[in-house]
Amino acid sequence: MCLPRESFASGYYAAYGWGNCDEWDTGKWPGHMRPPTRDINAAAQPTRLISPDTLLRKRRGNSYEMATLLASMLIGAGHPAMVVSGVARESTVRNEQHNVPYPYPIEEVESVETKEEQEEVSVKYKLRPLPDLESHLEENLAEVHRQRAEEHNRMEQELLRKQMAEMELLAVDRYHYRRSHAWVVIINNAPWSIKPKITYTDVNGDVVEAPPSGIFIEPSTGFICETNCKQYILVDSIWNEYNYYVNKQTYQRVADLRWDLRDLNDWEHMLPGEPPEMRIYNVGSDENIAEEEQDVNDEKHLDCICYWVNRLHIGLADYEQRFPRSEKKVQYKGAIHERFSPYSQRDGKVMQLTLFKDDNCTEPKVRYEYFKNRVDRMIHLKYDYETDKHEEQFMKGRDDSLQSVEYYSDTTQPRKLYFVASSRLDSLETIDLNPGTTILHYKGRADRCWYREFQFKPNGGVLKKVFERFQQAEENDIGNNDIASRTFMFQQNKIVLKFHYTFGALTATTVEFTKPPKPDYGKELIYDEKLTKIYRANPLDPVRTNLELYKLLLEQLQAEDHIIKQFEKIQDDISNIFDLRRWEKLEPKLKFSLFDPLRNGAAREIRMQQYKEEEEQKQEIARKPADFLAPYLIPYKDQEQLTQEQSMGAYHACLNDLKTRFVVLLNNLQRQYEDLTSEAKSLNRFLNKFENQFDNFDYNRLVQQAKDLELRKRMVQQRLTLTHQESQKKYEWVKASLQKDPRLNLKKEEEKSSDD
Repeated sequence: MCLPRESFASGYYAAYGWGNCDEWDTGKWPGHMRPPTRDINAAAQPTRLISPDTLLRKRRGNSYEMATLLASMLIGAGHPAMVVSGVARESTVRNEQHNVPYPYPIEEVESVETKEEQEEVSVKYKLRPLPDLESHLEENLAEVHRQRAEEHNRMEQELLRKQMAEMELLAVDRYHYRRSHAWVVIINNAPWSIKPKITYTDVNGDVVEAPPSGIFIEPSTGFICETNCKQYILVDSIWNEYNYYVNKQTYQRVADLRWDLRDLNDWEHMLPGEPPEMRIYNVGSDENIAEEEQDVNDEKHLDCICYWVNRLHIGLADYEQRFPRSEKKVQYKGAIHERFSPYSQRDGKVMQLTLFKDDNCTEPKVRYEYFKNRVDRMIHLKYDYETDKHEEQFMKGRDDSLQSVEYYSDTTQPRKLYFVASSRLDSLETIDLNPGTTILHYKGRADRCWYREFQFKPNGGVLKKVFERFQQAEENDIGNNDIASRTFMFQQNKIVLKFHYTFGALTATTVEFTKPPKPDYGKELIYDEKLTKIYRANPLDPVRTNLELYKLLLEQLQAEDHIIKQFEKIQDDISNIFDLRRWEKLEPKLKFSLFDPLRNGAAREIRMQQYKEEEEQKQEIARKPADFLAPYLIPYKDQEQLTQEQSMGAYHACLNDLKTRFVVLLNNLQRQYEDLTSEAKSLNRFLNKFENQFDNFDYNRLVQQAKDLELRKRMVQQRLTLTHQESQKKYEWVKASLQKDPRLNLKKEEEKSSDD
């Protein structure tokens, strides 16, 4: 036995807890265990056990050593765990999962399409339903027959269950009761446990403590099950850091065991010095028991070796690696489960689950991949082998606000893109891509548009038709046309508007515009009544005047131009998104936190390299003189050499702008100086006139204010003088540098100036 009292210390907080302890413990080992002896069917148990600390370094051991390590971790985390020594079935001893269905829930991330909740309209008055005059004899007879069939089926199932339970007690082979195995049990309501006790209310209404019960954990797989599971046959003994208990009970199934270790009729205590709460004294009426604790030496009957196990410590690097060679693969019935350590895969994959059509895992059906720490923020990929469909899911935070993508390997198949509408300026939610059709769905737009469909030629990309739908405006929304749908038919040269239903109308009002020819440049559009068709659903609605129809037509023409530009932008955005995804798949990049202790050195090197590059760029910019001529050469960037007129234009424009800048600066300084001078003079006149009417405090404050004004005036005057001198020097320097600049053709001008 090698369970230390201070058994577990992890540098990672997530390691504390049932699920995390057994997950880490099972993840450290390969998919198989080393059998206790050379022959797994032999009856002998292991002759020696290595300590949990040694097992952590070796990362390989038998079931007894793995159970001891798992119990040590659970005890260190505060759970009443114990190691169980007994007999298990062959599949459990060999750790074969080929006949076990995939035990974990499939974490399938689906793009949830929000559906608008329709409020149920409460109807105050309802019509009374018609009386049911039909005969239900046949239905009642069918229900009676169905209940009899269900009862017969239930009885057959119960009989079959009893037969199977009796057959499970029979030995499968001659080694059925000889395959030694060890696992872990957590005893609920254990006397020494610090966990909250489980209670129940008895028939008298009193809250009493429930009797101790057990929960099994298989160390090789991490599966948690109740004591009535079929994989364990016998329990010989259990132990923890306090004592060794031998099972004395007579039972047929492990589920029949009682887990109250204080009952000496069920469990024999082998070692002295256990906690007092684990003892029950049978005291007669005439006996007096002292309250003081008895000396352990009084009970001593066995010498044991001293404590030698080092304290277990799992660092962050070991906890993150988990698996040998940073990966683990387990084959289940019809599924293969693969797990990877973080940052061990180039694409950031941490888990992969492949489901197959058959139990032997030969024909794949669906593949699930899960990712972490990717720069493109992809977290999930689902691939269907039958339909060749890919589904990618992303976290929030992408620049394009992409949430998920559905596509096929064949680019002619439909594709669908989901976006985070709240983080996009256009409130785009989904894009449905089909050959010749693009459908956009919006959410929460200011113009209330929620649906837009583009129909175009697949090859040329020429628009044929655009169909839009709008939500109905609110009652207090004034000055709104309340359009329900809008259709732009480019080939027919028409615009069709359909309005929302008005009160009392059975149909919707429609307006159809035939677009007039475009006017010449500078002229207004001419409205023709013959090109407009109007259908009024309600004759009592006000008739639109020609001016209103003309303004409505102009709005639709402007909207048409905007939609054409938007279609081009959408096509470019879609192509850019798929090009970016193609590049992100070919060259995946991983990210890590700046506070990651395992990768802090790399992060610091990256930050220092970026800081060094920025400093070098700043120094290079500081060393180079300012290029005043560059902004004026932008219109001639396609020319190799400027003409004399172009050079003179750029030359004079640069000097004029520089002169204007200095003049504006000098004028502002001069204006500040004059304002300060006038303010100082007015303050001095005020002090001289009302000098005797102030107390000392106010007078000193005003005098100090006058001194501050004089100081500011001298500062502005000094700045004005220096700016005037520097402006003249800088102007002459810029003028000389422009004359020597090889990019300007000023040779003749220089000759004229030299002749003068």
